[in-house]
Amino acid sequence: MLGLHCLASASVMLSGTRVILNEKDRETSLPMKNYGTSPYVVQAWVDAGEGKNKTPLIVTPPLSRLDPGKENLLRVMRVAGDLPADRESVFWLNVKEIPQRPGEENVLQVAIRNRLKLFYRPAGLPGSAGDSRALLKWSVSAGPQGQGAVLKVGNASAFHITLLKLTVNKGQGPDRKDQEELDAGMVAPFGELSFPLKTLKAPQAIQINFTTVSDYGSETPEEFVKVPEGAEPVALKAEPAPIPEAPSVSATSSGAPR
Repeated sequence: MLGLHCLASASVMLSGTRVILNEKDRETSLPMKNYGTSPYVVQAWVDAGEGKNKTPLIVTPPLSRLDPGKENLLRVMRVAGDLPADRESVFWLNVKEIPQRPGEENVLQVAIRNRLKLFYRPAGLPGSAGDSRALLKWSVSAGPQGQGAVLKVGNASAFHITLLKLTVNKGQGPDRKDQEELDAGMVAPFGELSFPLKTLKAPQAIQINFTTVSDYGSETPEEFVKVPEGAEPVALKAEPAPIPEAPSVSATSSGAPR
């Protein structure tokens, strides 16, 4: 085992974190580049979830060689198959980099796979993806068997909304003892997600601070809503979250990184 080396650093870099194919476009593309010093075989495919490889979307080339310093394009296009016309559909674009066989012995190689969200967006959807977070709906309801509390988040838009940050602020103040960070997720069009609230023993009104992910993969400005108790999520107007003041630095501070 002392003579076993492991090569697991990613060399093939993609230009984005998500891909969007609009119905009006024949195809969309994703640039990739090999920043390493060795050639790689790049395998690409689309799935609708792990184990669901049959989709109406394909990616070309499915297998290609990418030499050091070179770039290539992955092209995604639609083929035969029905998709909903009143909402977005989501798939996954998989890109695996396979290293060449090493010349030395006792080398463990790892094929690294990138997995990106791929959205198919029909023409004529009401509103826009950028404004869809304004159509989120919220409530705090009783948990299973009437025990505890859950946060319900509904999506009244035709677009997928990925929640990146989701913070419960019971006291609605800066004290972190009153805060609970939730494992955020993606709310499907006209769908709903439920998040168990560990710090609540029963439903009550709370404040939620949240951010979402834009079409470009960036985080949107933080907003907050005051969520009421209720069985069904309701539409609420979100407000910009106050920007916390930077802590003052005393004259005796060494200025070293913390």
